[in-house]
Amino acid sequence: MAAANNESQGLKIAVAAFVTLTVILAVTSYFLYSSYSRTEGLLQSATEKASKSDRAASEALNQYQKFRELVGARGEEFDTAKGEVETHFKKVNSRLVGIASSINAALTKAQGAGAQGAELEEAKQKIQQLVASYGNEPNKNYISSMDRLLELLESTALVDSELAVNYLALRQSLESSTSVAKSQIDVEAKAASDSKTDLEAEHSKHEQERNVLLAKVDQLTTDLDQAKTEMANVNTQNRQQTDELNRNIELLTARIREYRAALDREETVLDRPDGHITYVDFGRNEVQVDVNRRQGARPQMKMTIFDSQSAGVPTDRPKGTIELIQVGEKNSIARILKMNSPIEPFRIGDIVYSVAWSPDEPMRYALIGKIDMNRDGVDDRNDLRMMIENAGGTVDYDLPPPGAGRESGELTPKIDWYVVDDREPLRDLYKKDTEATISATMSFTKHKGEMIREARNNGSRPIDIGRLLSYLGYDMNAPMVGKAEAINEKAMERLTRPKPKTDAEKAADAAKLKDTEFENMPDPR
Repeated sequence: MAAANNESQGLKIAVAAFVTLTVILAVTSYFLYSSYSRTEGLLQSATEKASKSDRAASEALNQYQKFRELVGARGEEFDTAKGEVETHFKKVNSRLVGIASSINAALTKAQGAGAQGAELEEAKQKIQQLVASYGNEPNKNYISSMDRLLELLESTALVDSELAVNYLALRQSLESSTSVAKSQIDVEAKAASDSKTDLEAEHSKHEQERNVLLAKVDQLTTDLDQAKTEMANVNTQNRQQTDELNRNIELLTARIREYRAALDREETVLDRPDGHITYVDFGRNEVQVDVNRRQGARPQMKMTIFDSQSAGVPTDRPKGTIELIQVGEKNSIARILKMNSPIEPFRIGDIVYSVAWSPDEPMRYALIGKIDMNRDGVDDRNDLRMMIENAGGTVDYDLPPPGAGRESGELTPKIDWYVVDDREPLRDLYKKDTEATISATMSFTKHKGEMIREARNNGSRPIDIGRLLSYLGYDMNAPMVGKAEAINEKAMERLTRPKPKTDAEKAADAAKLKDTEFENMPDPR
């Protein structure tokens, strides 16, 4: 019984649990179905909204693509397309400015060429205004830009039409001018044809003359070849004569060297007298010499006096120096400058000698190296040159040391004497030597030796500068006197007036004249 009760009790509990679970399941199923229905409604609503949004987005994208294609932008993204549009706007602005400048230049050129019409000036101003307004427009967009461009295009079309009208008028004017020019061209063409005919006739004439000239040229060429042959023969003969002349010159130069060398062996007999003293007046301190104007003597020439018994001229012991003050046709008057010894006065017959002058030809000198006349260490070549020229000589060649001038003249066999001063100065002069001065001195010393050797080879004779200065009447303590710039003629006449003769001299002259007349009487036979 107990077991049966327990089984029925368990059954009841199981049935009760089953019913409870069934109820719970039914409630749960209800609520789940109700929630599913609501959720399904929401899902359907959301799906419809999403579908509408997709359609709207797709339509907007299609519209954006169409707008981008319409605008011409290549970028798909908004910012890229926007930047591309802005860049294009800037490019359009710059091109519009260039187009406006070109149009203005073309219009100005056309107006300068003669294009007329107020419409051209109005179109020009309107184009400038359109470009300015396009560039200054604050809210620029596609439609406004197209409007401005269309207005600009209309203005440009107006300009083109006005230019076409002007071009048509110009063309008509040119056609009329062309017709006139054509008639003139026809006249000129006829004249050109006539000129061509005349030219051909002249050409034929010139061709004939050319053939004649060619024949003459051939003849002249033959004559020229013959002349060249003769000239070559003459040149050969001239060259032979030149060689023979050079050989003769060398032979004569060698003979001159031999003669001068023979004269150099006698130290005191080196030259021949240039004249003699014919009268001495110690009261007037004057002498008369037998040198004259025809021989080339001139006033202020200084000469040296030697004893009449001298073995040769010049000797080492001159008696003194004179200076010509008046030169005549037969004789000359000279002033006594210096007598070396009072016990050996000037006498009639004493020898007159000039170291720088000889009758009919001056003596030629070459100055080689330093010339220190007073031995003070300063070059005095200009003073020596002046003394030689005053004495009637010439300086044909001059080779000064560095710092004293430039080399001048030419060393030739015609030079009689060359002067070299090897004396040491009486006092030393300090000079700072540098590499340049040492090099210049060495070069000068070498060149000086070459010139002395060449002078010797030419036959020129050396002369000691001390002897030359004594012959020129140089005194170391006497001032140098230059050439006279003016002459006191009255004083010169008074100095050169003949001395009054005594009664005995007059009687002697009268007797001499009488004897001469008796000798010149004709023979009575």
